[in-house]
Amino acid sequence: MITFLKFAVLPPFANILLVTAGLLLIRRLPRIGWWLIALGAITLYLLSIPTAQSVLSIGLEDHPVPSVEEASRAQAIVVLGGGRETDAPHWDGQDTVAEAPLARLAEAARWHRRTGSPLLLTGGRNGMEDAESEAQLMARMLDEAFNIQPKWLEHESRDTRENAEFSARILNAGNVDTILLVTHAAHLTRAIPEFERLGFEVIPAPMGFTHTGGSGELSLLPRAYYLQQSTRLVYEHIGRLYYWLTR
Repeated sequence: MITFLKFAVLPPFANILLVTAGLLLIRRLPRIGWWLIALGAITLYLLSIPTAQSVLSIGLEDHPVPSVEEASRAQAIVVLGGGRETDAPHWDGQDTVAEAPLARLAEAARWHRRTGSPLLLTGGRNGMEDAESEAQLMARMLDEAFNIQPKWLEHESRDTRENAEFSARILNAGNVDTILLVTHAAHLTRAIPEFERLGFEVIPAPMGFTHTGGSGELSLLPRAYYLQQSTRLVYEHIGRLYYWLTR
């Protein structure tokens, strides 16, 4: 049920639900039915063009990239997990990291080589008890792709809040109080307060900024790429609100 509700508030499923509701109501309540159909179709189109990303990224991607001097103040680089690819053919049918954490690992490897700070990888199994944790998958990728070994792995977290809580135990044991936090730019706005409330000084290291595309007639053409970005930004706005309400 929770998974269904999660997707029900995100595009494109939310838009499909609006159109479906409109079709079901169109005979008994034609005005409401047509309004729901129009709302679902129009918002789906708007979320599929670059303009939506420009609007949705407001208030999310506000953290600048730090200088090397500033980043070097961190005693550890914390990399947040972001999903797995199961039964990946290019990994001989094994699980590996999804695209989001792979991009985060590449950025973390770059910061590690520039600053020398040790890495902590955080991400659990998300209910897959017999599977490797996301942190283990990230560590394997970090080693094979970048020839870098992390200092710490956190295996139990299921979400961003637990990323912070469970990583804090490891970092506190290592007397770490200042971290360089590597994740997508939009995700940082939700992640930073979770680490700060546990007493850490957080130096944001954003990556994966939203690409809003060019201008002109082509910018009015809907594309799946922009819909995917819109979905990610909507998810972060909802997650940020939820974390604020439950803090």
